[in-house]
Amino acid sequence: MRFTALAFATFIVACAADSKPVARNAVVIPNEENLKPRPTDLSELDVPELIIEKLEEVPAIECMYKSGPGSIVVTLYNGELINGKLIDKSWDNNDPHQFQLGTPLVIEGLQLAVEDMCVNEVRKVTIPSRLAHGNKISGGGLIPRNAAIVYKIKLIGMKPPMYPNPEYNKAKAAAKATVIDAPPAPSDAPKDEL
Repeated sequence: MRFTALAFATFIVACAADSKPVARNAVVIPNEENLKPRPTDLSELDVPELIIEKLEEVPAIECMYKSGPGSIVVTLYNGELINGKLIDKSWDNNDPHQFQLGTPLVIEGLQLAVEDMCVNEVRKVTIPSRLAHGNKISGGGLIPRNAAIVYKIKLIGMKPPMYPNPEYNKAKAAAKATVIDAPPAPSDAPKDEL
């Protein structure tokens, strides 16, 4: 029996979709499900997904611009492993760190964490190893292989390009709408008589 290229591709797609074991040396077509690390593939110091928690948000009326691709951001942060071991303390040392979003000089997870932030916003970010240093020992030996990193990060400054916050104009319009010029209320205080 001869397989045509179409029949073979259909077979591979069906196997990948059903998540059934495929024949030895078979090609598995990557999809969203098989690209995610399985919990059994993770070390005890890793997490499966990027987790971003907003600790201090900036009201929309105070946030005219947000960070985005190409923005140069100035941050303060503390970094630690998920077991609590401190690996970096820019925040504690008041030593701002500046980098451009979209460049390979900073780990991908940290860039994703800072994207779409307002100045003075604070986030706690848990970055899986696949978006950090992966299978490499880093940080002068402080960061082991396959280790997630937890950052508490504050955006303290930003340089262009910056992206307009669509919520800013809505919040500004709402604030103007709530201010109504009303006549002063009558007072019960005695009036000076002349």
